[in-house]
Amino acid sequence: MYMRRIYLILIALVVCVNAFAQEVVVASGGEAGGSYGSISYSIGQTFYSANIGAIGQANEGVQQPFEIYDVTDVQSAISGVISLSAFPNPTSDYLTLHIESDDIEGFDCAMYDISGKEILQKRIISSETSFDMNSLPSATYFIRVTKQNREVKTFKIVKN
Repeated sequence: MYMRRIYLILIALVVCVNAFAQEVVVASGGEAGGSYGSISYSIGQTFYSANIGAIGQANEGVQQPFEIYDVTDVQSAISGVISLSAFPNPTSDYLTLHIESDDIEGFDCAMYDISGKEILQKRIISSETSFDMNSLPSATYFIRVTKQNREVKTFKIVKN
């Protein structure tokens, strides 16, 4: 009877020691926070499994991924050398978009707010294009420059 209790205690200990909800070896990680919330992250997660269903996908693991896309600078599909700049940034009244290119024809630009709503659209007809920012509230905006409907560059603009 005494040995039976010892075996039961040992089995219970083994089960308790191995009953972790999540366990992983990672290279690095940490936590970051700001005025809009906080996030914890890990780098180097080695094991995960993806479960795909009718309404979406869930990745089992330590952290669920959330992809943040950076602003782009894509010129591979457009021939020629193109140099773009937006200044001053941050701005309070006017913003100037400067394009240095051999062929200025076919450039368009659009301004979007942080939610992706298009605020204005312009055809670029000279090397410098100005935007009147006085009527816009203080916020973050994006200016997307395209040539022949292909994205060339997206600028993140801060209006004070």
